[in-house]
Amino acid sequence: MLSREQVWALARSVEEYGIAVRRRLHRNPELSFAEHDTHQYLAEELQGLGCSFRSHLAGGTGLHVVLGGTRPGPVVALRADIDALPIQEETGLPFASERPGVMHACGHDVHTAILLATARALKSVEQDLPGTVVLLFQPGEEKNPGGASLMIRDGVLDQPKVDAIFGLHVDPYLEAGRMAFASGPVMAAPDELRVTVTGRGGHGAWPHQTVDPIVTAAQIITLLQQVVARNVDPFQPAVLTVGMIHGGTAHNIIPDEVEFVGTVRTMDEGLRRRMPERIEAVIRGVCEAAGASYRMEYERGYPVLVNHPEATETGRRAAAAVLGEDRVGRMEPSMGGEDFAYYLERVPGTFARLGARSPGDAAPHGLHTSRLMIDESCIAVGVAYYIQVVQQFLMGER
Repeated sequence: MLSREQVWALARSVEEYGIAVRRRLHRNPELSFAEHDTHQYLAEELQGLGCSFRSHLAGGTGLHVVLGGTRPGPVVALRADIDALPIQEETGLPFASERPGVMHACGHDVHTAILLATARALKSVEQDLPGTVVLLFQPGEEKNPGGASLMIRDGVLDQPKVDAIFGLHVDPYLEAGRMAFASGPVMAAPDELRVTVTGRGGHGAWPHQTVDPIVTAAQIITLLQQVVARNVDPFQPAVLTVGMIHGGTAHNIIPDEVEFVGTVRTMDEGLRRRMPERIEAVIRGVCEAAGASYRMEYERGYPVLVNHPEATETGRRAAAAVLGEDRVGRMEPSMGGEDFAYYLERVPGTFARLGARSPGDAAPHGLHTSRLMIDESCIAVGVAYYIQVVQQFLMGER
């Protein structure tokens, strides 16, 4: 088993490579399920490392890498997501996105760089691995149905059969050099609500001759806030947010239709099942009172992400081994969604937070923002963690 010093030496040996990979990916971001250049680049890098892999998975851009396997033992998987977001970058970085309107604003470029650098590190000790390591480069984390579900469909947990899986996500509010863990439900199920309210349009000067869908939609949106405030147990996490509303063409025209779109996030499957019925009751009541009609679409997103206790403790001890106990904390639950949850429905595992905030940054920008900044020292930390958790799991130190 590699000592702490040896783990860090191995991580440091690929740090420069990892940073170069991250910057190359950051310059060339691609949206969910359209990561074709990224896929080609990763395939070429993996081929250059001499890795055995399957490509063109999960609709065309996923990769499944297998390391080790020459010695009998468990199978452990690590995962990175490779897609970017439709955001115009405003960081001013010398390696900022060269694709207008697309940015790695969620840190997936960092996750991918960490995993590719880990592949390079583990390849150098492949013959000594007491088992098998599976690396998953997964597309489409940001978009339903989620690349994880498609990777699973393509057999990445079965060929070979994975015994446990570990993943991580950068946290711009947690200082670089730290990690955080928690077992149980830690990320929400993110469902999508889409509503079209249909009235009868007309001139803004004679609203009594119309059925105003703007006023009706406004009343619905206001009352929907009471679904969480007055229908959900205060000790049960839930969020209902309307993020888009579209309707109308001029200041003096009442339109025929208004559409609004929102997200509904819950941590409990029972509450998740009840939310659509309660939401529709509000919409139906307001529309009946106004004389309007409606169409409601409710799309279930990813499951609640539930970290397994044993795997979480394995991950926490691995992080403490390379960082020290004082640099490993408790991860607070988040109402964000994450398709890593699909893997955890199939095999034990844990999803951790990786600190990515520069020590001097007192007001960091969050994920999914145009000014997200990452302290690249977190790449070596992520690699060291992955090396350590792999060797702990494969050697039965769980």
